Amino acid sequence: MKKFIYLLTGVAVASAMQSCVDTEKPVFQEPTSFTINAPALQNEYLATTSDMDNKSTFTLYASQPDYGFAAQANYNVQVCLGTDFVDATDTQDANYVVITNQNITSGEMTFKTYDLAVAMTKLLGFDEGSTEDDYQKYLDEGGKTVMPVYFRAVCEIPGVPASYIVSSNVVSYNQVQFSFAIPKAGFIYYVGDTVEVGSTWKEPSSGNADFYQNWMLVEPEIGSKIYAATFTLPGTASIKTLDPAKPQDYTTQFRFFTELSGWNDVTKMVGSNEADFYVKVITEDFEDGQYKGDAVYGKGNWGVFLDEDTEMTLAVSLVDVKKPKVWFRYGKWDVSVAPGADGINEPVFTAPAE
Repeated sequence: MKKFIYLLTGVAVASAMQSCVDTEKPVFQEPTSFTINAPALQNEYLATTSDMDNKSTFTLYASQPDYGFAAQANYNVQVCLGTDFVDATDTQDANYVVITNQNITSGEMTFKTYDLAVAMTKLLGFDEGSTEDDYQKYLDEGGKTVMPVYFRAVCEIPGVPASYIVSSNVVSYNQVQFSFAIPKAGFIYYVGDTVEVGSTWKEPSSGNADFYQNWMLVEPEIGSKIYAATFTLPGTASIKTLDPAKPQDYTTQFRFFTELSGWNDVTKMVGSNEADFYVKVITEDFEDGQYKGDAVYGKGNWGVFLDEDTEMTLAVSLVDVKKPKVWFRYGKWDVSVAPGADGINEPVFTAPAE
């Protein structure tokens, strides 16, 4: 009898383990429903801004599509000036614009009011060549400055086309102030060892803004949140003295700043580590002349030993604002933007035309 009980117990345990293993295997299913919540303050006045440096935001919330498992997906919204959203065809453009969720992997979506202003400007028929005179003409002809704006949410798992879904409903903010906003390329700053100042770093402050005009990484595609530039970095021996106790310091070093806000605000620094006075030596980590790695918001530097003054093309991605990434490549390269294997935009390096 005991043997029989033991046998039954063993079968039950084995079945439970098998059941557990089976449920741990995620099985993708194509979602059939997806919704966006009506804003709680949809009838309140929503101000936008034409200042691309303005950090004001607004929030929309979306449900998670049922993919059959808890998938990490990307969320954004489409913006339209009417309730009927029309997709692009071979003969016409879409009548909506997609704006980027600042926290792209979250259904609690945060958007810059500047990005909304840019979308409205485009939807009202202005283009990159439009001027303030064109805007004044719009106003003189009775153009509205407050209007309802409509939103649909979109969601997809990067690299899985069948996962793409648009919300079945449309929501609105009913009193949105229109700001005339023509987008300009965004930029961040290289801060570190430079040929111009030797090994003495210049403070990234508003007082040094003129100096840092020459050390800006600029978006090759407006709104991409990818920044790139080619700089000549100083040969290490010309700016550093080897200290056997600190060999990591015998490198040409740098990190990046999103604003010229001084040395203390780590939220404005994109570095190799959170710690101050930390150096991540990457001299041996280049493959075929290129280094690619993750970054954090912090004071750590990247360090590379250079035999002589060297051109290097640097690119930083803030597409996922919580997970910055960097690419460093020896030489001068043109940089464009295209989706990588995971479907998320990244820099593409090509040899400049002769």
